[in-house]
Amino acid sequence: MAILLPFHGKRPRVAESAFIAPNAVLIGDVTVEENASVWFGAVVRGDDAENGIVVGAGSSVQDNCVVHVGDWAPTIIGQHVTVGHGAKCESCTIGDGTVIGMNAVILQNARIGSECVVAAGAVVLEGAQIPDRSLVAGVPGEVKKQLDGSAAEWVARGGRHYIELARTYREQDIGEPSAPVCELCGGPIVERHCKVVCLSCGFQRDCSDP
Repeated sequence: MAILLPFHGKRPRVAESAFIAPNAVLIGDVTVEENASVWFGAVVRGDDAENGIVVGAGSSVQDNCVVHVGDWAPTIIGQHVTVGHGAKCESCTIGDGTVIGMNAVILQNARIGSECVVAAGAVVLEGAQIPDRSLVAGVPGEVKKQLDGSAAEWVARGGRHYIELARTYREQDIGEPSAPVCELCGGPIVERHCKVVCLSCGFQRDCSDP
């Protein structure tokens, strides 16, 4: 079961059509929009009192990613964004249709344009402003060239693949569109011996109760 935890009185909000892998962790002020997916081992930690995290419609946050937020700014992942395995993003904005490569790092107040590709292992520094359709690589990350239409189509295909893959997982009863939560505190719940038990506040009710 995915772990969805409230923090600062806010709890994750997950669209019905989204996919959350069984061991993903979502904390606090996190919004996962329609057809988005958060994959195995990913942590999306919206534990700042002022700023939250948005995973836009059709976007994927892949295995072992860390998406965090601080008091600098919210973390906004646009629509149809691919955040590759092991990437880290904090208090940044990522434009629609962008690919963040495996193990890349996007630091505070960076703004990545739409339809960009950030290469695997790149580090985009604090406050960096990356134009639309840019290829970024290196440490520190630098714009290497502008991408043409064929590259943008390649990026779009990757996003569509993860939407379909998430649907396939759900058809096989793996993962959840929205993990069940406690009606009192919003914490994660489990079933034990015909009781529904909240792991956060300890609230219990019979499984047969509505």
